[in-house]
Amino acid sequence: MVAPTHPDPCGARCETADALRTLRNLLEAAMNEAARIRAGAALGNADRFQVNEAVDLGREALALAGILGAVPAAATDADASLTTEHRDAA
Repeated sequence: MVAPTHPDPCGARCETADALRTLRNLLEAAMNEAARIRAGAALGNADRFQVNEAVDLGREALALAGILGAVPAAATDADASLTTEHRDAA
């Protein structure tokens, strides 16, 4: 199987660090907004279409987790315990 590619991959460690920082900030904001939505919905402030959209966004968040979980630690100087092969062997 060929690894999926992106048309503009991070070309250096500093670009990867910037992308991770951006993602971390966006995720923090998303967590805050998700908590606001959940609290508002508990008060009845969400219609069925908004609930469906929230569920869809949750699925997209799971897809994001899959993408980030598939980052190939074996191709870097990351700790060996992070690689899938090491976890599978345990």
